[in-house]
Amino acid sequence: MPRLGWKSIVLLALAAVLPSCETAPLTAPDGSAIFLQANPTFVIANGGVSIVTAVVTEPAGTFVPDGTEVFFFTDLGRIDQSGKTVNGIARVNFVSDARSGKATVTALSGQKPGTANPTVTIAVGSTLPTRVVVAADPQHITTVRRAEIRATVLDENGNPVQNVPVQFSLDGSLIEETLDSGGAFLYTNSNGQVTDTLRTDAPFGLGQKTITVTATTANGISGTVTVFID
Repeated sequence: MPRLGWKSIVLLALAAVLPSCETAPLTAPDGSAIFLQANPTFVIANGGVSIVTAVVTEPAGTFVPDGTEVFFFTDLGRIDQSGKTVNGIARVNFVSDARSGKATVTALSGQKPGTANPTVTIAVGSTLPTRVVVAADPQHITTVRRAEIRATVLDENGNPVQNVPVQFSLDGSLIEETLDSGGAFLYTNSNGQVTDTLRTDAPFGLGQKTITVTATTANGISGTVTVFID
């Protein structure tokens, strides 16, 4: 076996002790543009998923090379730290946590310091409701001394909102009417609906009385229904 010279020994020693250099990520060139979108733009709290897509183009208008890395950040929930482009497109998952609010997602890939980075907003959880529709079945209580109260929670686009808390309440200081929930929060199902039961002990033959039942979401959106009792 040939003897190694001192230069070879030094090079082998350096290779053993020096950490290997990691390849720097390929990022978009200066002047590139990022178009950012989320689908859907609203998710439930605690595990709702939205796909965040970044379309990255070079200053000439062509797509950046495949493998260009785009970094993602959010101020609510969590998101994959980075994604690599294929045909100019990088996709990652945003996942909500237990908090409700509006998550601002930011994308970054090679922009100069001070450059405005693109953002997209995802509504999470109980910030979604903009309308509550309340119905009673039956709306006129007679021999059966109860009625099912159903609240349907909708977002600004008319879509049902699931897994948001709703509180039912009665008007005034009623002593003959009660709600099965006792005023506790109930949560909407996949159709954006939640139900409570109104019961009455009002005696027959004393004339008609009216009861207003209100359903209110955690962000203060409410709806009402009037129930007639004979």
